[in-house]
Amino acid sequence: MTSGQLGKIAVVGTVTFWSIGNLIVRGTELSGPQIAFWRYLAAALLYVGAHMMFVGPIRFSDFRVAAPMGVVLAIEIVLFFVAIKTTTVANATVIGSLTPLLLFGVSARRFGEQQSKLVIGAALIAVLGVAAVVFGSSSGATWSLRGDGLAVVALLFFAGYFVLGKTARQSLSGITLQTHSLIAGVPVLAAAFLIDSGGLEVPEPSQWWYVAGLVAFPGTGHLLLAWAHAHVDLTLVSLMTLGVPVLSILGAALWFDEALVGLQVAGIVVVLAVLGFAIVETSRVAAAAERIASSTVDV
Repeated sequence: MTSGQLGKIAVVGTVTFWSIGNLIVRGTELSGPQIAFWRYLAAALLYVGAHMMFVGPIRFSDFRVAAPMGVVLAIEIVLFFVAIKTTTVANATVIGSLTPLLLFGVSARRFGEQQSKLVIGAALIAVLGVAAVVFGSSSGATWSLRGDGLAVVALLFFAGYFVLGKTARQSLSGITLQTHSLIAGVPVLAAAFLIDSGGLEVPEPSQWWYVAGLVAFPGTGHLLLAWAHAHVDLTLVSLMTLGVPVLSILGAALWFDEALVGLQVAGIVVVLAVLGFAIVETSRVAAAAERIASSTVDV
């Protein structure tokens, strides 16, 4: 199995774990900033210990490279956690799936990734699917314009997280990037927590299961993504995350009884179709580029 295939499997794991994380956030009574801080602090302590034991010491030079990604992700997490507890799981996660549209130009200019017009067109069609899901739930009792607005802002930071992560991965291993970015994110989330609640309230014993779940599932998803950045194109990674809203929406329908109307179902089908097509088409483009490069070398 090639590193590229392993990278895609890692991203599939990321998508699955992030989807579970969305449902965990929805299920807890902790505030967005509160659960974000304790999740980050617990993960940072865990990863620092593992890094020092199995990889090596924490270095300032590594921290400096990883810190921008860590800070941006910490801000995105606060915004998204608040959004997902304010509006529907469907809206918050599907708005986040617009990330690929923001990354097409960046991936081409910064990382030399070229995508066919078919993929770009398919991604634009996905916007219609996103709009269908958002419009379909806008009349629900849990819908919130403020929550949707926070999800849009989180989207911008999420796109920055992808770019900064792939850039940092060029000089850091996946585990080193994950560990040092967590360290950078803790003070950001602590500040958000203090502003939101006025003090560092400790979760009740029963709430620590939610914190542990976020460390175990979405936290591991971020680790898998950090590793995958060195083996999968940024565009394809972001496109594969379109699976997150689909799994989250289906999970919310099962566990939280969030109704799905026909328009939302149609939007989900569109997103799934785009995801499947994009994986096949980007793989085809990459294979064609490799053949051209190989023939050029032979000549």
